Amino acid sequence: MKGIIDRFEKDFAVILVEEQQKEYVLQKSNLPTGCTINSVVQIDERNGQLHVTLDYQQKKQLQDKATALRKALLNKKNPSKLKRKK
Repeated sequence: MKGIIDRFEKDFAVILVEEQQKEYVLQKSNLPTGCTINSVVQIDERNGQLHVTLDYQQKKQLQDKATALRKALLNKKNPSKLKRKK
């Protein structure tokens, strides 16, 4: 199952799994190196233990999408309809 690291609280990471509407709280030490907020992770349950791996490809796709949206907003030609104070 895929999840996203939502936040870090002290020595724990909160991982949200949207497809199951679940929230997992794991120790940071059990996460792979390079995990940050909004990292996409693959969670597998083996022998009653959760194993987490970082999904680099999905993380890159999300970053690229966010960058494209940001560029589109910055390049938008329509002026604001709000009047500025002088």
